[in-house]
Amino acid sequence: MLVKFEELGKKPDPGMPLLQLGFRPFFLLAGISAVLLILIWILLFSAVGPDTVYGTVYWHGHEMVFGYVMAVVAGFLLTAVKNWTGRQTLNGIPLLALSILWLVARLLPFFPASIPYWLVATIDLSFLPALAAAILPLLLKTKNYRNLIFIGIILLLTAANIVFHFGVAGVLASGQAYGLYAAVYTILLLISIMGGRVIPFFIEQGVSGDFTRKSYPAIEISASAVLLLLGILHTVGAIGIPAVIIALLAAVLHLIRLSGWYVKGIWRVPLLWVLVLAYGWIIVGLFLMALAMAGLFAISLAFHALTIGGIGLMTMGMMVRVSMGHSGRRLVAPAWLPAAFAALNLAVLVRVFLPMLMPIESYPLLVLISALIWVFAFTIFVFRMAPIYFLP
Repeated sequence: MLVKFEELGKKPDPGMPLLQLGFRPFFLLAGISAVLLILIWILLFSAVGPDTVYGTVYWHGHEMVFGYVMAVVAGFLLTAVKNWTGRQTLNGIPLLALSILWLVARLLPFFPASIPYWLVATIDLSFLPALAAAILPLLLKTKNYRNLIFIGIILLLTAANIVFHFGVAGVLASGQAYGLYAAVYTILLLISIMGGRVIPFFIEQGVSGDFTRKSYPAIEISASAVLLLLGILHTVGAIGIPAVIIALLAAVLHLIRLSGWYVKGIWRVPLLWVLVLAYGWIIVGLFLMALAMAGLFAISLAFHALTIGGIGLMTMGMMVRVSMGHSGRRLVAPAWLPAAFAALNLAVLVRVFLPMLMPIESYPLLVLISALIWVFAFTIFVFRMAPIYFLP
């Protein structure tokens, strides 16, 4: 079953609009956190920010993955499961409680001297299981077994977060890196699975003229499987020639897949081209990852093509699309949102490609410029989208 994001004319639920459905509080929190977390990262990168229990670099990685992205995932799944099952997902006080749990997990790392680490870790690790507990019964009661794969994704992300916290606690050497790599590739797998379902559908509904999706069943399965294999190899540090080949294969498979969705009419519809470009950045990131694993440049550059371009742009585009459809508004990007989409693309170019071309001394400046462009893009998102979350 496809996710139905077009619910125009739907009668709003009673009660406070912000707590009617999961996308409202969590997409708002995601947008605000995308701004604040990177502003804090700029301070930390400049050696003037606050101490965190995770350490500077790992705090940045953890909070962007388990903070920002998980807010998007929560908002998306709580909304999608309602459509898949026809049953009400969390709203009202229970939804507020889950949102507060997410927020507390973002705040506690800034008090390393006064809050025991076991409490920081426990609260942070509680969020994803709580999300799974909120949606699993609905899937089971309605025999919606096809979508149980998303419970599996949540479990993988939880396991990755456990590994991260084992690293912080000193139980597992380099656990922070293992956990973050595993989480990012799991998110890419989620995008691969969900993107294959909805992006062609959105294109079919959104472009004028004929569009026939070219589907290659073997490619559909193998693209996600090879991506998963690459994630396993990268996570365990096996980045030799086999990983280079797997990364190249993953890029080619996803390129073939995307080519079956392409139609030139997307460029007239910002809510379509943003998703196609985001998927394209995943392909570019996989190609770059192969080159980086071969030793041509730093892996972090390829990684940021996947995270800023692939994950960042895809999540922003999906949040806008879902928000417009589920608030009963026309499926048109609000004013200035296309500029935000374009800005995120610029942030990737500055963060990934300019360091390859410019002297190493310019690297810190390029990181800061890219971060500020990201902040600019998500500031637009927050100011344009926040009213939607508070209104029926």
